[in-house]
Amino acid sequence: MILIISAFLIPLSLTACAKNEKSSGETKIFEIDNTREAFGKSDEITVTVRRHYMILHPPKDLAQLKELVEKYDEDHPVEGEVQAKEGKKRVFYLQFYRESEDLPRDWQPDEGYLSTDRIEHHKNDLIASIKWSDADPQKQFYCMDKSKEGKLIKEVHFIGDQLVEVRN
Repeated sequence: MILIISAFLIPLSLTACAKNEKSSGETKIFEIDNTREAFGKSDEITVTVRRHYMILHPPKDLAQLKELVEKYDEDHPVEGEVQAKEGKKRVFYLQFYRESEDLPRDWQPDEGYLSTDRIEHHKNDLIASIKWSDADPQKQFYCMDKSKEGKLIKEVHFIGDQLVEVRN
């Protein structure tokens, strides 16, 4: 009898723990696996570096979102990961996405035969980005509030700490 009860309670408690992790409400950022990009042709003077991240439970306030991605960038610098040959400059793009039905936390790119699902197909869930280069190290931050369907409600643009544009 104890074995039968244990057989039901253990999976039930493990399921409850997994659900609590997904619904905890804690803001968390992690890099989306298999989406790193670094490209530039040998005859071009620029190497483009892109990193894609997921933010679980992002703040609704766009100033707080900017602070969150700025702190993440400071704590996880990408400049040392990709070197450019002498005479070439690097341009960095860090893009931050929210979790959604179309872009779940365990999403992976799919290069299937009949269909593809790449990160660039998920712009509706893009909520923040950072851009800078070796030539212009002043970082530009873009933070967006979007509807559940991905329609832009509000966007703010910062250069460094200075707010330069608000679009509604």
